Amino acid sequence: MKNSVFLLLLLMGLVSFSCKSKKEMSSEPTVSKKQLERCENQIAKMKAQLSDKDAIISQLEGENQTLSNDISSAQKQLRTVTAKMQASSDDYGIWFRVQIGAYKNRQIDKNLETTDELSLEKPDDIQKVSLGRFRQYEDAKRLKNQLKGMGLKDAWIVSYKDGKRISIEEALKG
Repeated sequence: MKNSVFLLLLLMGLVSFSCKSKKEMSSEPTVSKKQLERCENQIAKMKAQLSDKDAIISQLEGENQTLSNDISSAQKQLRTVTAKMQASSDDYGIWFRVQIGAYKNRQIDKNLETTDELSLEKPDDIQKVSLGRFRQYEDAKRLKNQLKGMGLKDAWIVSYKDGKRISIEEALKG
């Protein structure tokens, strides 16, 4: 836009430079009047263009502000949706589960895994069965203690980061 204003001013300068002064034109009355009228018309057109430019700049600034507000709103919505997604997905952050067994020969049908409370994992030939899904280690520890109190001897806490199994020590470090 600065270039447009500069070009417009340059053009106005050329027009005024090409127009003779009133004194010079008075010596040639017929030709001078026509040249003077042409120059005045050109100046009037340039003034109109200059005022149009101001209106266009004002309109564009308004549109720019509206778009900036729309972008800010969309970014806020994206952050909210991302946070909700990450809070509920195993693929984000650190999770704890209570593993209750690891079986090679006797395995539970994978179709029975129906909720977040029961997880059937089989990274190799061994099927790992775990319960719960917790963001806090202490919550997983309470479930482990309850299961042991109910007579389940083998119950231990396992941890995941961004969907991959990691050591408890690493998970607790954050």
